[in-house]
Amino acid sequence: AISGSKADAWKKAMAEEAELAALRQIAEGGNAKAMTLLGAAYRYGKQGLKKDATQAFLWMKKAADLSMNEALCVCAIFYLTGFGVERSVSRGSSMLGMAAGQQSEQACFLLGIANEEGCLGFDKNPQEA
Repeated sequence: AISGSKADAWKKAMAEEAELAALRQIAEGGNAKAMTLLGAAYRYGKQGLKKDATQAFLWMKKAADLSMNEALCVCAIFYLTGFGVERSVSRGSSMLGMAAGQQSEQACFLLGIANEEGCLGFDKNPQEA
């Protein structure tokens, strides 16, 4: 039997690969949470994946289209900053509003900061913050 640090690294890589394959299969089956996790893995270069802004956006958008609140917020930020997708303040603002409408604390916080500071494509408007 093979042992040692190289064997342990190989076993870890194989387990990670199997975990990723299972996650991808669930995501491709339409599970919004799995889509969000896969998008995050691409965003941060986790689970053996290389960082890929475009893939991160695509998976987050699929989850957002299924009204996954966390994905709506992340997708909004991607649109507002142009991460993995062409920058679109109108689409980002719309998605942030949808997430806030679904009681997303993160979206409400971001809308407050954006209005207070006049950032992310919003005019400075402390009254709206």
